[in-house]
Amino acid sequence: MKQQMKQQSRKRREARRARKTKLAVLIIAIVTVAATAGIILYYTTQLSLALVGDREMTVGLYGIYEDPGVKAKLGGKDVSDKVECTGEVDTSVPGQYILHYKSGTLTVERTVTVLEHMNPEIALAGEETQKIKLGDEYEEPGYTATDEDGNDITAQVKVSNTEFRKAGERTIKYTVSDSKGNTTRVTRTVTVEPNKDYGSPGLPICMYHYVYDEKNPPKGVNANFISIQDLEEELNWLNEEGYYYPTWKEVRDYIDGKQLLPDKSIVLSFDDGAMSFLENGIPVLEKCKVPATCFIITSSSGEEKIAGHQSDYVVYESHSHNMHRPGGNIGHGGIFTAISEKDGLEDLKTSIEICGSSDAFAYPFGDYNDRSRDMLEEAGFLCAVTTQYAKAYPGDDPLLLPRIRMSEGQSLQKFISSVAPKN
Repeated sequence: MKQQMKQQSRKRREARRARKTKLAVLIIAIVTVAATAGIILYYTTQLSLALVGDREMTVGLYGIYEDPGVKAKLGGKDVSDKVECTGEVDTSVPGQYILHYKSGTLTVERTVTVLEHMNPEIALAGEETQKIKLGDEYEEPGYTATDEDGNDITAQVKVSNTEFRKAGERTIKYTVSDSKGNTTRVTRTVTVEPNKDYGSPGLPICMYHYVYDEKNPPKGVNANFISIQDLEEELNWLNEEGYYYPTWKEVRDYIDGKQLLPDKSIVLSFDDGAMSFLENGIPVLEKCKVPATCFIITSSSGEEKIAGHQSDYVVYESHSHNMHRPGGNIGHGGIFTAISEKDGLEDLKTSIEICGSSDAFAYPFGDYNDRSRDMLEEAGFLCAVTTQYAKAYPGDDPLLLPRIRMSEGQSLQKFISSVAPKN
């Protein structure tokens, strides 16, 4: 009996010791985890922020100030790109400027002093503001540059582009750096006035209609057709010659004397929105990466055609909604010249909504009179094209622009002769 009691007492002591051991191990584990977490938390939240370069800097009047920035680290990781900087330095106005950098709860500041004199110095001759007409060559009045020791460094001045191709205010930049790395930049304003008399070689706006495959020609091929093969040959030539394809907005500015176009510029247009163009012509444009305009008759399944033949190389413009039909007594007898203003404007409005643009319009059958022209202006069209044969020039009526008709079977040489600049 006594022996049994001793064994039971021993087992209870051993059980107590086991529980104490487990508890000690658990406490050690908890402390270890807590300590590790504390180290990790400290490491991942430790933030530093320091200026790169001097706390106080100076720059000359009209100098180019390049901020050295700051270095910020969070838990050993570079987070400099996350730093917020407020304040700015205007080197055209002398004085002190303070830049504030903030990352988390840390902030640092830099003071930048803009001097009352340039270093180096650039002096512009003549008036700071010059005037020229669009198309005229800019004549530089002159400039000089010296470093702080009085050395002439004019030859080191870099002048920005002085070719002005658009009307409006333009800026010429004069920049020079000295041997110490200081840089000054001054500007001159040039007002470019609109001009329609600068001697443009003219802009060809080509008029195509239908496109077919020589390997499977349709019945009734006439002068309004062009083969896939001939079209591709013409487009390849244009690309080889480096032709520029202006937008209708650029065409309008060109006509108004507000923008110069490269001498080798051209606009391609396809009338009617026929399936032959949509199915045969668009793939050629995409293959050659040449943009063109499709003047579409929107009442002839216009919405479906536009939705089903979207392309990066085709814009859809109005050939009227339902005015490509007889009813007038001018030219080919199109109704646009006889329709009422109310009905005409309603038709134009409908076509604009379907095309999603009012940049350009092609007169149905090429027929127009003063009333139809004025309706286009009221509807808000930028440009309109006729079937009169000629290139377009600055000073032309933007709503009565001529075109160059493209005919079936024309040789490449005939095409080149029709569109190439003559001067």
